[in-house]
Amino acid sequence: MDKNEEMGQAMAVLTDYLHVHGLRSTPERNALLKAVYTYEGYFNPESLSIDMLEKHGFRVCRATVYNNLRLFEEAGLVQRVWLNGEIGYRRCWSNKHSIHLICSGCGSIVECTDDRVRSQIESMRKKRFVMTGYLLSIHGLCGKCSAALKRKRKKMEKIYSEKNGKSKD
Repeated sequence: MDKNEEMGQAMAVLTDYLHVHGLRSTPERNALLKAVYTYEGYFNPESLSIDMLEKHGFRVCRATVYNNLRLFEEAGLVQRVWLNGEIGYRRCWSNKHSIHLICSGCGSIVECTDDRVRSQIESMRKKRFVMTGYLLSIHGLCGKCSAALKRKRKKMEKIYSEKNGKSKD
């Protein structure tokens, strides 16, 4: 699905959601959704607020951003995640199932595409529960951060052994 098609479907979902819940469609709300769907990865409400003015020419207050992100989440148009101690969002209309590998060192996020993990999750059955989607976050260290940590440990071990070796003489 290309970006324009995804945006069109997201706008249709929002329109239907607003109609069903007796809410009105506003230019700010529509512009916010369009801005959200320009992001490739994760974004935070502050960056969205800044981008609304700088890139899209709409001045919206922070409360409007947060309220609409909550509405978009309820409508299934964005997913909220906890990233390195703060809340982040990502568009999700075309992908309601995600497995992320999140580096605790640098904060990088990689999408996991392991079909065995996906099939295991999707085969789970719980009484009185219908799964509509999932977002699994696996925290650890990426290769770059892991290598840096190993180098630091080696350096500390060397310093420690030199220090202990000198004190024995």
